[in-house]
Amino acid sequence: MSKIETLEQLLKNDVLVEVNNEIKSIEKLISKQKNNDELKIELDYMVDVKKYYDEVLIHIEKKLLSEEDAIKILEDLEDMRADEEDEI
Repeated sequence: MSKIETLEQLLKNDVLVEVNNEIKSIEKLISKQKNNDELKIELDYMVDVKKYYDEVLIHIEKKLLSEEDAIKILEDLEDMRADEEDEI
């Protein structure tokens, strides 16, 4: 499996699922705490993250993403995952 295919599967089956769940959770919290600016900022950030990864998937589908770019994105995802585990 190429790095591009690996990235596509990871985005579709893991990353975007988590991002969408996080967006829904933040939206629920905002509905309860309407004046919480920190939550609104976090929601904006997560929406931007989703847009970025959706755009990556579009580039994959159109065969515009290089293997090198896929490797960089996979490395970034791995770093983010490691940072999350360090926080726990």
